[in-house]
Amino acid sequence: MRKLDIYIIKELIVPFLIGTFSVVLMFQANTYIALAKLYNLDNIPKKAVFQFILDQTPSYLNMTLPVGMALASSLAISRLARESELTAFRAAGAKIMRVIAPIVVFGCFVSLANFYLVERIIPPATKAANRIGYTLGILGMAPNVKTNAFLTLRQYAANFEFVEHDGDDLRIRGVTLIEHPEPNVTALTSAKTATYHNGIWSFHDAYFRVIKDLEVQIFHPKDDFVINESIVTGDLFSPPMAEEMTIKELQDSIKAGRKVGSNTKDLEVKLHVKFSVPAACIIFALIGPVFAIFFARSGGFVGVFLSIVIVLVYYNAFVISTEILSKIPQLPGWVAAWLPNLLFVIAGVFAIRRLE
Repeated sequence: MRKLDIYIIKELIVPFLIGTFSVVLMFQANTYIALAKLYNLDNIPKKAVFQFILDQTPSYLNMTLPVGMALASSLAISRLARESELTAFRAAGAKIMRVIAPIVVFGCFVSLANFYLVERIIPPATKAANRIGYTLGILGMAPNVKTNAFLTLRQYAANFEFVEHDGDDLRIRGVTLIEHPEPNVTALTSAKTATYHNGIWSFHDAYFRVIKDLEVQIFHPKDDFVINESIVTGDLFSPPMAEEMTIKELQDSIKAGRKVGSNTKDLEVKLHVKFSVPAACIIFALIGPVFAIFFARSGGFVGVFLSIVIVLVYYNAFVISTEILSKIPQLPGWVAAWLPNLLFVIAGVFAIRRLE
């Protein structure tokens, strides 16, 4: 049976590579066309344009690796069934799951590669792409005023009622800093105004409140309260996208947001999507072959058609769940991120039972 595993995996590799990279090339071409429509590329260095597209490519791969897996699994099993090799395997006593097993293993490796891409490659690549995007004017002009701004400063969760920036300097009104120096102790720092210049935060007319159990201690220093910590001021007005953040950074942002009572639902969805999309590679490896077997006798094109249908249905369900259903307050973020995967797993298990 080991020969069977090797044979099936060999059948997967070529359609997987073709499916994945053809869709990536389509995304790259569409990005270039969009840039050409928006800007006169004669006035923009070619190197900057192609570097922008190159930095965006890992994000394209994140969504196209499941597409390649769906195409590969459907085509491989369609070919085996069409040429009666699947019938021979079944006649030798091999169950459907035994035939599908090497495809699922291949899908697991693709899923791990996708997860590595999400955690290690996409965040820095997206940051680099966005830096170039600002230069090209793709992301537009950021506002110079922001209200109810949130930021993390060392051990503090900071909330600013009003922030105005002038270059790299900030002028701030209505400051609240929250920290937990030790268990069951909350320290609040409030200031009417503050400034930021060359990495130095100066909080004017500050009050310190230390709350422990039912006791509250209040301090009012005469001098400014100063923190030495540099930030990228643009991040305050255009916060980093979830794609730019690692899992740890997203988790920290969620915790910090909860401390000040911010709605972290969108971040929670994005956090779980970092797991659910790579997991879709395994799901496509499971359900692609099953449905391909059902329709294998219908023609040579059925594998391609099935993979396209499966991908379209999945990503439409994914968008509906993560962008629409996630807005329902009662629906947890993890449910919105994993619901499409769960539905496809149920459909796949049901189809396998019918085949067996």
